[in-house]
Amino acid sequence: MVIQMFKNILLAVDGSDSNKIAANDAVDIAKSMGAKLTAAYVIIDPKTTAHRFEDGISSDAVIKEAENAASDAFKFVSKKAKDAGIELKTQILLANNPGNAIVEMSSDYDLVICGSLGLTGVKKALMGSVSSTIVKNAECPVLISRSE
Repeated sequence: MVIQMFKNILLAVDGSDSNKIAANDAVDIAKSMGAKLTAAYVIIDPKTTAHRFEDGISSDAVIKEAENAASDAFKFVSKKAKDAGIELKTQILLANNPGNAIVEMSSDYDLVICGSLGLTGVKKALMGSVSSTIVKNAECPVLISRSE
């Protein structure tokens, strides 16, 4: 049996509860392999969606709110990585499709990790199945972390 070593790991971060499990897995794997870890949060570009915002709310305001959500989402993985002594880089991307954005990044990584269940309700309908897109199209192995 061949054991693959991962040196650069990409964690797709969305702030969901499922994502905390993925973050734990990412930190554990990065620590055991001495790998670098990048956490990426994708903001859906409001200019590319059919979603209509309330009067007076600009796309810049939507992006600013999403950046704050990204910062909150990074807190959990940042603490885990720091406690484990793992080098962590965070990245916020603006794209029309979160799954495709992670897929594009995957060519620069040895492993992509994401949660099995992301955001639900309207946000899920807007985003589609991010983990499914990543599994089908990533240019490296993908680990889908899920709760028991």
